Amino acid sequence: MDRLSGKSGERRGRPGRSDNRERPPRGVRYLTIRGNEDLFRKLCRDDFTYLMSQRIDAPSDVLEVLLPQSVVGRAQNGHGWFTDQYGAPLAFREASFDRVLSQLEDTMPHLRHEMVRAKRTQLVETVRDHVLAHIHQDVMPLDSADGPLLGAGLLSGRVVDTADFLRGMVLAGFMDDIEHRHLARKLHPADFAGDRYDLGGGEIRVVQRGLFNASGIEDPGRVAWDDLDLQEMERLGILMPMDEREWAYPHYDQVYFRRRLGEGVCDDLALIGIGLRHGLDAMLGAFIMDGLDTYDKFLSRFTAKGSDTRLAEAIQAAWRERHGHHLVPDEDLLGLIWFAAKNNHPRTLLSSSHRRFLQTETGAEEPTVLHHWRFIEGKRLGPIKLGFARMPADEFYRAAYQRCRSAGYPVAKPEIGEGD
Repeated sequence: MDRLSGKSGERRGRPGRSDNRERPPRGVRYLTIRGNEDLFRKLCRDDFTYLMSQRIDAPSDVLEVLLPQSVVGRAQNGHGWFTDQYGAPLAFREASFDRVLSQLEDTMPHLRHEMVRAKRTQLVETVRDHVLAHIHQDVMPLDSADGPLLGAGLLSGRVVDTADFLRGMVLAGFMDDIEHRHLARKLHPADFAGDRYDLGGGEIRVVQRGLFNASGIEDPGRVAWDDLDLQEMERLGILMPMDEREWAYPHYDQVYFRRRLGEGVCDDLALIGIGLRHGLDAMLGAFIMDGLDTYDKFLSRFTAKGSDTRLAEAIQAAWRERHGHHLVPDEDLLGLIWFAAKNNHPRTLLSSSHRRFLQTETGAEEPTVLHHWRFIEGKRLGPIKLGFARMPADEFYRAAYQRCRSAGYPVAKPEIGEGD
Protein backbone atom coordinates (compact mmCIF):
# COMPACT_ATOMS: atom_id res chain seq x y z
CA MET A 1 0.00 0.00 0.00
CA ASP A 2 3.02 2.29 -0.21
CA ARG A 3 1.74 4.28 -3.18
CA LEU A 4 2.98 7.55 -4.62
CA SER A 5 0.70 10.56 -4.51
CA GLY A 6 -0.32 12.93 -7.26
CA LYS A 7 -3.45 14.89 -8.02
CA SER A 8 -4.91 16.81 -10.92
CA GLY A 9 -6.07 20.37 -10.96
CA GLU A 10 -6.61 23.36 -13.17
CA ARG A 11 -4.80 26.59 -13.95
CA ARG A 12 -6.28 30.06 -13.89
CA GLY A 13 -4.57 33.41 -13.83
CA ARG A 14 -4.70 36.25 -11.35
CA PRO A 15 -7.37 38.91 -11.83
CA GLY A 16 -6.31 41.16 -14.64
CA ARG A 17 -4.12 38.54 -16.27
CA SER A 18 -5.08 37.85 -19.87
CA ASP A 19 -6.17 34.32 -20.73
CA ASN A 20 -3.52 34.45 -23.46
CA ARG A 21 -0.84 34.62 -20.81
CA GLU A 22 -1.94 31.46 -19.05
CA ARG A 23 0.41 28.57 -19.63
CA PRO A 24 1.35 25.24 -18.02
CA PRO A 25 3.11 25.46 -14.65
CA ARG A 26 6.84 26.11 -14.76
CA GLY A 27 9.32 25.71 -11.94
CA VAL A 28 6.75 24.58 -9.38
CA ARG A 29 7.76 25.18 -5.75
CA TYR A 30 6.24 22.66 -3.35
CA LEU A 31 5.44 24.15 0.05
CA THR A 32 3.98 22.74 3.24
CA ILE A 33 1.10 24.45 4.93
CA ARG A 34 2.89 24.20 8.25
CA GLY A 35 5.37 27.03 8.36
CA ASN A 36 3.50 28.89 5.60
CA GLU A 37 0.14 29.31 7.30
CA ASP A 38 -0.25 33.02 6.60
CA LEU A 39 0.69 32.63 2.92
CA PHE A 40 -1.64 29.65 2.47
CA ARG A 41 -4.49 31.54 4.12
CA LYS A 42 -3.99 34.62 1.93
CA LEU A 43 -3.77 32.64 -1.30
CA CYS A 44 -6.88 30.57 -0.46
CA ARG A 45 -8.89 33.71 0.24
CA ASP A 46 -7.62 35.58 -2.82
CA ASP A 47 -8.28 32.61 -5.10
CA PHE A 48 -11.77 32.06 -3.70
CA THR A 49 -12.61 35.77 -4.04
CA TYR A 50 -11.43 35.72 -7.64
CA LEU A 51 -13.52 32.67 -8.53
CA MET A 52 -16.59 34.21 -6.88
CA SER A 53 -16.19 37.22 -9.19
CA GLN A 54 -16.42 35.16 -12.39
CA ARG A 55 -19.56 34.93 -14.58
CA ILE A 56 -20.87 31.64 -13.22
CA ASP A 57 -24.59 30.99 -13.64
CA ALA A 58 -25.51 30.16 -10.05
CA PRO A 59 -26.42 32.19 -6.94
CA SER A 60 -23.76 33.10 -4.40
CA ASP A 61 -24.96 30.60 -1.77
CA VAL A 62 -24.42 27.77 -4.28
CA LEU A 63 -21.08 29.13 -5.51
CA GLU A 64 -19.86 29.36 -1.93
CA VAL A 65 -20.17 25.58 -1.54
CA LEU A 66 -19.07 24.73 -5.09
CA LEU A 67 -15.94 26.86 -5.52
CA PRO A 68 -13.86 25.72 -2.51
CA GLN A 69 -13.50 22.45 -4.43
CA SER A 70 -11.83 24.38 -7.25
CA VAL A 71 -9.54 26.13 -4.77
CA VAL A 72 -8.35 22.73 -3.49
CA GLY A 73 -7.16 21.60 -6.92
CA ARG A 74 -5.55 24.95 -7.63
CA ALA A 75 -3.72 24.91 -4.29
CA GLN A 76 -2.43 21.37 -4.83
CA ASN A 77 -1.01 22.22 -8.25
CA GLY A 78 0.03 25.84 -8.05
CA HIS A 79 -2.71 27.16 -10.34
CA GLY A 80 -4.70 30.39 -10.25
CA TRP A 81 -3.58 32.68 -7.44
CA PHE A 82 -1.22 30.08 -6.01
CA THR A 83 1.93 31.72 -7.40
CA ASP A 84 4.72 33.86 -5.99
CA GLN A 85 5.32 37.50 -6.90
CA TYR A 86 7.15 36.41 -10.06
CA GLY A 87 4.34 34.16 -11.30
CA ALA A 88 6.05 30.87 -10.38
CA PRO A 89 3.55 28.23 -9.14
CA LEU A 90 3.35 27.48 -5.42
CA ALA A 91 1.86 24.02 -4.75
CA PHE A 92 0.54 22.86 -1.38
CA ARG A 93 0.12 19.13 -1.97
CA GLU A 94 -1.53 18.46 1.39
CA ALA A 95 -4.26 21.04 0.76
CA SER A 96 -7.67 19.48 1.37
CA PHE A 97 -11.30 20.55 1.24
CA ASP A 98 -11.54 21.01 5.00
CA ARG A 99 -8.19 22.83 5.20
CA VAL A 100 -9.23 25.29 2.52
CA LEU A 101 -12.56 25.92 4.25
CA SER A 102 -10.77 26.52 7.55
CA GLN A 103 -8.97 29.44 5.87
CA LEU A 104 -12.26 30.92 4.67
CA GLU A 105 -14.47 30.46 7.72
CA ASP A 106 -12.69 33.11 9.82
CA THR A 107 -14.31 35.83 7.73
CA MET A 108 -17.24 33.68 6.50
CA PRO A 109 -18.43 31.58 9.47
CA HIS A 110 -21.14 29.94 7.34
CA LEU A 111 -18.36 28.16 5.39
CA ARG A 112 -17.52 25.76 8.22
CA HIS A 113 -16.88 22.38 6.64
CA GLU A 114 -19.86 20.63 8.23
CA MET A 115 -22.21 23.38 7.01
CA VAL A 116 -20.76 23.33 3.48
CA ARG A 117 -21.00 19.54 3.27
CA ALA A 118 -24.59 19.67 4.53
CA LYS A 119 -25.54 22.22 1.84
CA ARG A 120 -23.86 20.16 -0.89
CA THR A 121 -25.68 17.05 0.35
CA GLN A 122 -28.97 18.93 0.22
CA LEU A 123 -28.31 19.95 -3.40
CA VAL A 124 -27.59 16.33 -4.39
CA GLU A 125 -30.54 14.84 -2.52
CA THR A 126 -32.92 17.48 -3.92
CA VAL A 127 -32.01 16.37 -7.44
CA ARG A 128 -32.59 12.71 -6.61
CA ASP A 129 -35.91 13.36 -4.84
CA HIS A 130 -37.15 15.68 -7.58
CA VAL A 131 -36.25 13.31 -10.42
CA LEU A 132 -37.75 10.23 -8.81
CA ALA A 133 -40.93 12.15 -7.91
CA HIS A 134 -41.45 13.11 -11.59
CA ILE A 135 -40.08 9.98 -13.25
CA HIS A 136 -43.46 8.75 -14.54
CA GLN A 137 -44.76 12.12 -15.76
CA ASP A 138 -44.55 13.13 -19.41
CA VAL A 139 -42.79 16.42 -18.66
CA MET A 140 -40.61 17.56 -15.80
CA PRO A 141 -40.01 21.08 -14.48
CA LEU A 142 -36.34 21.73 -13.68
CA ASP A 143 -37.24 23.92 -10.71
CA SER A 144 -37.75 22.34 -7.31
CA ALA A 145 -39.25 24.17 -4.33
CA ASP A 146 -35.74 25.57 -3.70
CA GLY A 147 -35.22 26.89 -7.24
CA PRO A 148 -33.51 25.38 -10.30
CA LEU A 149 -31.74 22.06 -9.76
CA LEU A 150 -28.19 22.52 -8.41
CA GLY A 151 -28.87 26.25 -8.46
CA ALA A 152 -28.07 26.39 -12.19
CA GLY A 153 -29.64 29.59 -13.48
CA LEU A 154 -29.80 28.29 -17.05
CA LEU A 155 -32.36 25.71 -15.88
CA SER A 156 -34.71 28.24 -14.27
CA GLY A 157 -38.23 28.04 -15.70
CA ARG A 158 -37.42 25.16 -18.06
CA VAL A 159 -39.77 22.22 -18.53
CA VAL A 160 -38.30 19.19 -20.29
CA ASP A 161 -39.48 15.96 -21.84
CA THR A 162 -39.02 13.55 -18.94
CA ALA A 163 -37.83 10.55 -20.96
CA ASP A 164 -35.23 12.61 -22.84
CA PHE A 165 -33.96 14.31 -19.68
CA LEU A 166 -33.69 10.98 -17.85
CA ARG A 167 -31.96 9.42 -20.85
CA GLY A 168 -29.23 12.04 -20.62
CA MET A 169 -28.91 11.47 -16.88
CA VAL A 170 -28.49 7.71 -17.28
CA LEU A 171 -25.92 8.06 -20.05
CA ALA A 172 -23.84 10.51 -18.01
CA GLY A 173 -24.37 8.58 -14.79
CA PHE A 174 -22.87 5.38 -16.22
CA MET A 175 -20.17 6.74 -18.54
CA ASP A 176 -17.63 6.86 -15.70
CA ASP A 177 -18.43 3.34 -14.51
CA ILE A 178 -15.34 1.15 -14.89
CA GLU A 179 -17.29 -1.95 -15.94
CA HIS A 180 -19.10 -0.11 -18.71
CA ARG A 181 -15.80 1.36 -19.90
CA HIS A 182 -14.32 -2.15 -20.01
CA LEU A 183 -17.27 -3.33 -22.11
CA ALA A 184 -16.96 -0.28 -24.38
CA ARG A 185 -13.35 -1.20 -25.19
CA LYS A 186 -14.41 -4.77 -25.98
CA LEU A 187 -17.25 -3.67 -28.25
CA HIS A 188 -15.20 -0.87 -29.85
CA PRO A 189 -11.53 -1.98 -29.69
CA ALA A 190 -10.30 0.59 -32.25
CA ASP A 191 -10.59 4.37 -32.46
CA PHE A 192 -12.06 6.26 -35.42
CA ALA A 193 -8.70 6.05 -37.19
CA GLY A 194 -8.62 2.25 -36.83
CA ASP A 195 -5.95 2.17 -34.11
CA ARG A 196 -6.19 0.67 -30.64
CA TYR A 197 -6.76 3.14 -27.82
CA ASP A 198 -6.58 3.16 -24.02
CA LEU A 199 -9.47 3.96 -21.70
CA GLY A 200 -8.77 4.32 -18.00
CA GLY A 201 -11.06 4.65 -15.03
CA GLY A 202 -11.80 3.75 -11.45
CA GLU A 203 -14.48 3.60 -8.80
CA ILE A 204 -15.65 5.53 -5.76
CA ARG A 205 -15.21 3.62 -2.51
CA VAL A 206 -16.21 4.49 1.05
CA VAL A 207 -13.31 4.40 3.50
CA GLN A 208 -13.03 4.45 7.27
CA ARG A 209 -11.09 7.71 7.57
CA GLY A 210 -8.91 6.85 10.54
CA LEU A 211 -7.72 3.53 9.12
CA PHE A 212 -7.35 4.98 5.62
CA ASN A 213 -5.18 7.87 6.86
CA ALA A 214 -3.09 5.46 8.94
CA SER A 215 -2.49 3.24 5.89
CA GLY A 216 -0.20 5.83 4.30
CA ILE A 217 -2.08 5.80 1.00
CA GLU A 218 -1.84 9.37 -0.27
CA ASP A 219 -3.56 9.26 -3.66
CA PRO A 220 -5.25 6.01 -4.72
CA GLY A 221 -6.20 7.66 -8.01
CA ARG A 222 -2.61 7.79 -9.25
CA VAL A 223 -1.95 4.07 -9.74
CA ALA A 224 -4.16 1.11 -10.67
CA TRP A 225 -5.51 -1.17 -7.93
CA ASP A 226 -6.48 -4.77 -8.59
CA ASP A 227 -9.22 -6.84 -6.96
CA LEU A 228 -6.84 -8.45 -4.47
CA ASP A 229 -5.67 -5.03 -3.23
CA LEU A 230 -9.21 -3.87 -2.60
CA GLN A 231 -10.33 -7.16 -1.07
CA GLU A 232 -7.45 -6.98 1.42
CA MET A 233 -8.32 -3.40 2.38
CA GLU A 234 -11.94 -4.43 2.82
CA ARG A 235 -10.81 -7.29 5.07
CA LEU A 236 -8.79 -4.83 7.16
CA GLY A 237 -11.79 -2.53 7.55
CA ILE A 238 -10.27 0.30 5.50
CA LEU A 239 -12.81 -0.07 2.69
CA MET A 240 -16.51 -0.52 3.23
CA PRO A 241 -18.59 -3.01 1.19
CA MET A 242 -20.00 -1.96 -2.20
CA ASP A 243 -23.60 -2.08 -1.02
CA GLU A 244 -26.32 0.56 -0.76
CA ARG A 245 -25.79 1.45 2.89
CA GLU A 246 -25.49 5.15 3.71
CA TRP A 247 -22.35 6.37 5.47
CA ALA A 248 -21.59 9.68 7.16
CA TYR A 249 -18.65 12.06 7.38
CA PRO A 250 -16.35 12.49 9.34
CA HIS A 251 -16.01 8.87 10.47
CA TYR A 252 -16.26 7.76 6.83
CA ASP A 253 -15.38 9.44 3.56
CA GLN A 254 -15.41 8.79 -0.21
CA VAL A 255 -12.19 8.12 -2.11
CA TYR A 256 -11.54 7.48 -5.80
CA PHE A 257 -9.54 4.31 -6.53
CA ARG A 258 -8.12 3.98 -10.04
CA ARG A 259 -8.69 0.52 -11.52
CA ARG A 260 -7.13 1.01 -14.94
CA LEU A 261 -4.48 3.48 -16.10
CA GLY A 262 -5.22 5.72 -19.06
CA GLU A 263 -7.28 8.75 -19.96
CA GLY A 264 -11.01 8.67 -19.42
CA VAL A 265 -13.92 10.41 -21.13
CA CYS A 266 -14.11 14.04 -22.30
CA ASP A 267 -17.23 15.37 -20.59
CA ASP A 268 -17.59 18.11 -23.23
CA LEU A 269 -17.71 15.55 -26.06
CA ALA A 270 -20.06 13.35 -24.05
CA LEU A 271 -22.56 16.19 -23.61
CA ILE A 272 -22.26 17.05 -27.30
CA GLY A 273 -22.81 13.41 -28.30
CA ILE A 274 -25.85 13.15 -26.05
CA GLY A 275 -27.24 16.43 -27.38
CA LEU A 276 -26.76 15.37 -31.00
CA ARG A 277 -28.52 12.05 -30.56
CA HIS A 278 -31.23 12.94 -28.08
CA GLY A 279 -31.66 16.73 -28.02
CA LEU A 280 -31.19 19.61 -25.58
CA ASP A 281 -33.34 18.09 -22.83
CA ALA A 282 -31.10 15.02 -22.72
CA MET A 283 -27.99 17.21 -22.79
CA LEU A 284 -29.28 19.11 -19.77
CA GLY A 285 -29.93 15.83 -17.97
CA ALA A 286 -26.31 14.85 -18.60
CA PHE A 287 -25.19 18.28 -17.36
CA ILE A 288 -27.08 17.77 -14.09
CA MET A 289 -25.60 14.30 -13.62
CA ASP A 290 -22.11 15.71 -14.23
CA GLY A 291 -22.88 18.23 -11.49
CA LEU A 292 -23.81 15.45 -9.07
CA ASP A 293 -20.46 13.82 -9.78
CA THR A 294 -18.77 17.10 -8.77
CA TYR A 295 -20.72 17.73 -5.57
CA ASP A 296 -20.38 14.05 -4.67
CA LYS A 297 -16.72 14.48 -3.72
CA PHE A 298 -17.50 16.25 -0.44
CA LEU A 299 -20.80 15.32 1.21
CA SER A 300 -22.02 14.67 4.74
CA ARG A 301 -23.95 11.51 3.69
CA PHE A 302 -23.13 9.17 0.83
CA THR A 303 -23.07 5.62 -0.52
CA ALA A 304 -20.48 3.61 -2.41
CA LYS A 305 -20.34 4.09 -6.22
CA GLY A 306 -21.33 7.75 -6.00
CA SER A 307 -24.68 9.51 -6.16
CA ASP A 308 -24.61 9.82 -9.96
CA THR A 309 -24.23 6.08 -10.59
CA ARG A 310 -26.75 5.24 -7.86
CA LEU A 311 -29.32 7.60 -9.37
CA ALA A 312 -28.71 6.18 -12.85
CA GLU A 313 -29.34 2.70 -11.45
CA ALA A 314 -32.55 3.88 -9.76
CA ILE A 315 -33.82 5.46 -12.98
CA GLN A 316 -33.12 2.33 -15.02
CA ALA A 317 -34.78 0.10 -12.42
CA ALA A 318 -37.90 2.28 -12.14
CA TRP A 319 -38.21 2.52 -15.91
CA ARG A 320 -37.87 -1.24 -16.34
CA GLU A 321 -40.45 -1.93 -13.64
CA ARG A 322 -43.03 0.27 -15.40
CA HIS A 323 -42.18 -0.32 -19.08
CA GLY A 324 -40.57 -3.76 -19.09
CA HIS A 325 -37.21 -2.54 -20.43
CA HIS A 326 -34.40 -0.19 -19.50
CA LEU A 327 -34.62 3.41 -20.65
CA VAL A 328 -31.07 3.31 -22.04
CA PRO A 329 -29.82 0.14 -23.79
CA ASP A 330 -26.24 -0.90 -23.11
CA GLU A 331 -25.15 -0.44 -26.71
CA ASP A 332 -26.12 3.27 -26.59
CA LEU A 333 -24.07 3.80 -23.46
CA LEU A 334 -21.05 1.89 -24.77
CA GLY A 335 -21.21 3.83 -28.03
CA LEU A 336 -21.20 7.12 -26.12
CA ILE A 337 -18.16 6.10 -24.05
CA TRP A 338 -16.31 5.19 -27.26
CA PHE A 339 -17.32 8.43 -28.98
CA ALA A 340 -16.23 10.62 -26.03
CA ALA A 341 -13.07 8.75 -24.98
CA LYS A 342 -10.20 11.24 -24.80
CA ASN A 343 -7.92 8.80 -26.62
CA ASN A 344 -10.28 8.28 -29.54
CA HIS A 345 -9.38 10.10 -32.77
CA PRO A 346 -8.69 12.99 -32.85
CA ARG A 347 -7.34 12.90 -29.31
CA THR A 348 -8.24 15.56 -26.76
CA LEU A 349 -7.34 16.05 -23.11
CA LEU A 350 -10.14 18.54 -22.45
CA SER A 351 -12.82 17.76 -19.90
CA SER A 352 -14.58 20.78 -18.45
CA SER A 353 -15.58 20.82 -14.80
CA HIS A 354 -19.12 21.53 -13.62
CA ARG A 355 -17.96 25.04 -12.71
CA ARG A 356 -16.63 25.57 -16.22
CA PHE A 357 -19.89 24.35 -17.78
CA LEU A 358 -21.73 26.98 -15.72
CA GLN A 359 -19.23 29.72 -16.51
CA THR A 360 -19.62 32.22 -19.35
CA GLU A 361 -16.14 32.53 -20.80
CA THR A 362 -14.72 35.69 -22.33
CA GLY A 363 -16.01 35.87 -25.91
CA ALA A 364 -19.24 33.97 -25.18
CA GLU A 365 -22.76 35.11 -24.44
CA GLU A 366 -23.89 32.04 -22.50
CA PRO A 367 -22.47 29.38 -20.16
CA THR A 368 -20.22 26.80 -21.80
CA VAL A 369 -22.82 24.02 -21.72
CA LEU A 370 -25.13 26.19 -23.88
CA HIS A 371 -22.19 27.25 -26.04
CA HIS A 372 -21.77 23.54 -26.86
CA TRP A 373 -25.44 23.51 -27.86
CA ARG A 374 -24.68 26.35 -30.29
CA PHE A 375 -22.14 24.03 -31.93
CA ILE A 376 -24.82 21.35 -32.29
CA GLU A 377 -27.23 23.89 -33.83
CA GLY A 378 -24.57 25.04 -36.31
CA LYS A 379 -24.48 28.61 -35.00
CA ARG A 380 -21.44 30.88 -35.00
CA LEU A 381 -19.31 30.24 -31.91
CA GLY A 382 -17.50 32.68 -29.68
CA PRO A 383 -13.67 32.72 -29.67
CA ILE A 384 -13.58 31.30 -26.15
CA LYS A 385 -10.99 29.19 -24.38
CA LEU A 386 -12.03 26.00 -22.62
CA GLY A 387 -10.99 24.18 -19.46
CA PHE A 388 -8.03 24.81 -17.19
CA ALA A 389 -5.63 24.42 -20.14
CA ARG A 390 -7.50 27.23 -21.97
CA MET A 391 -7.94 25.19 -25.15
CA PRO A 392 -8.93 27.53 -28.01
CA ALA A 393 -12.47 27.07 -29.32
CA ASP A 394 -11.34 26.43 -32.88
CA GLU A 395 -9.07 23.58 -31.73
CA PHE A 396 -11.73 21.86 -29.61
CA TYR A 397 -14.69 22.29 -31.98
CA ARG A 398 -12.58 21.18 -34.94
CA ALA A 399 -11.85 17.95 -33.06
CA ALA A 400 -15.51 17.64 -32.04
CA TYR A 401 -16.56 18.11 -35.68
CA GLN A 402 -14.22 15.33 -36.80
CA ARG A 403 -15.53 13.00 -34.07
CA CYS A 404 -19.13 13.73 -35.02
CA ARG A 405 -18.49 13.09 -38.70
CA SER A 406 -16.70 9.82 -37.91
CA ALA A 407 -19.65 8.73 -35.76
CA GLY A 408 -22.16 9.64 -38.47
CA TYR A 409 -23.69 12.56 -36.58
CA PRO A 410 -24.89 15.39 -38.89
CA VAL A 411 -23.28 18.61 -37.73
CA ALA A 412 -22.16 21.77 -39.53
CA LYS A 413 -18.50 22.72 -39.74
CA PRO A 414 -17.89 25.12 -36.85
CA GLU A 415 -17.43 28.83 -37.44
CA ILE A 416 -15.63 30.84 -34.78
CA GLY A 417 -16.41 34.55 -34.73
CA GLU A 418 -17.57 37.47 -32.64
CA GLY A 419 -21.32 36.86 -32.81
CA ASP A 420 -24.27 36.08 -35.04
